Amino acid sequence: MSTARHHAEWLSLVEVSGPFLSLPVLLQVFPNGLEAHEPEQMRLLRFAHEEWEDNQKSLQPETAIHRAWVEFVLQETLGLPGEVLLSGQAIPTGLQVMIAEHQETLRPDWVVVNPRDAAEVGKLRSCTSFNKGLPKKEKSERKGVIKI
Repeated sequence: MSTARHHAEWLSLVEVSGPFLSLPVLLQVFPNGLEAHEPEQMRLLRFAHEEWEDNQKSLQPETAIHRAWVEFVLQETLGLPGEVLLSGQAIPTGLQVMIAEHQETLRPDWVVVNPRDAAEVGKLRSCTSFNKGLPKKEKSERKGVIKI
């Protein structure tokens, strides 16, 4: 299979959003194609995804299963070692932001840091269930918020 066809097949499996995930970009960044995957790792990934998807489709999805899925992808699939992936109390308090007009504090669930300098933060990630929206405020609490 040609590299372009392989990329096109891969793109058909994901939601393409914006200019960063397109066939020309993939051909430029991965001219020899994507790395081959380990069959055992793919089996585990499919199994974990099925468990997560079944949970998310249930009437009351369990947050613990959603968190386990995200952690599996970050650690096992992407290979992020424990020393670069912070969560919970290990996340520095300076990485939260208070949105006063909405009385909300935003704080990531995971942080990727430089292993040699934990103060150097890479990417932030918050965990929200895919079939649930963000919590809605009561009408009286939505001062000045315009819903589009």
